[in-house]
Amino acid sequence: MFHNPTDGFSIEHYDLPEVEPRGALVKVGMASICGTDLHIWHGSRKPPLPIIPGHEAMGVVARLGSALRTDAAGAPLREGDRVTWSYIWTCGACYFCTILHEPASCVNRMAYGVGVGCADPPHLNGGFSEYIYLRPGTSIFRIPDSLTDAVVVPTNCALVTMIHVTESAGVRPGQSVVVQGCGPLGLYGSTVARERGADQVIALDTSEARLEVARKFGVDRALNVSGLSDDDVVAKIRELTDGRGADVVIEATGVAEVLRVGLRLPREGGTYATIGPIYQGAVVPLDCFNLIFRRIRLLGVARNDAGHLRSAINFLVRTRSKYPYEQVVGATFPLERIVDGLRLVDERKVMRAAIVP
Repeated sequence: MFHNPTDGFSIEHYDLPEVEPRGALVKVGMASICGTDLHIWHGSRKPPLPIIPGHEAMGVVARLGSALRTDAAGAPLREGDRVTWSYIWTCGACYFCTILHEPASCVNRMAYGVGVGCADPPHLNGGFSEYIYLRPGTSIFRIPDSLTDAVVVPTNCALVTMIHVTESAGVRPGQSVVVQGCGPLGLYGSTVARERGADQVIALDTSEARLEVARKFGVDRALNVSGLSDDDVVAKIRELTDGRGADVVIEATGVAEVLRVGLRLPREGGTYATIGPIYQGAVVPLDCFNLIFRRIRLLGVARNDAGHLRSAINFLVRTRSKYPYEQVVGATFPLERIVDGLRLVDERKVMRAAIVP
């Protein structure tokens, strides 16, 4: 349980909840540490407290509700099955769910490990725990045997987000795509853009080690922008894109300041999608003249739905032999050493650390 940035974590014990007919109790197998978990730890993201963080997770069904017989894709679901789930629970009844068919905007949504605390029953609402209780209506998916725990664990946040981003940005064959940041989001973004048919994928980062990994994830050009001025970065991207700029630019750094140069990288009429700085206080001045006069389409993308998660799992199965997904999770820790895992990720010594309760 996380109390607050001052008091940190403690180990707490709760009784296992009764499982509702369409609910499920899952024994957590692995939960990876996402940038959002770092924001919660540092206090820049302010969820209900106390909270059990952890939203990138997978596990084994320990108890299955009496009325839950299939997963969200219609496959048979049984106790003992390995599963992952959409960490966004939606009500299915509000205006956004029923009229607009945009469950990511559901006004009653709940986010496991991010948006619901643990003070009230059923308590077990996050992945950094031995068990998590998945409430009725949660989109649960069986994990194919071909995917290991470590390969699949970042799927329901990092990969599914990039499935959503590239879809929203309209990445299509023949386009040039720039990805700012070569952490897990950037790596997945590069592979998804490549598999959607992008003609050229260019990755930007300040870490040579991360750029080296990015070269294995579908990137054509991996550019170290450390020490470069904004004008230098813009000039380099123009040089690589026949003087026009990129068709699509995806920000995956978590640093709001990169939007300043990022919005100069798309071609006229191009698209800029930002997903990383999802915490309070992430404010940056924008060059509105550039945005408007060059007709840049600016997208903020957050959350996802069950369809994106299903696509992400299928994407991993289809491409597992093409990209070294096993390199994303670089270290594992028991639950009582969660702070060690957070520090390792915070210091950028690994892409992802994972907690194995």
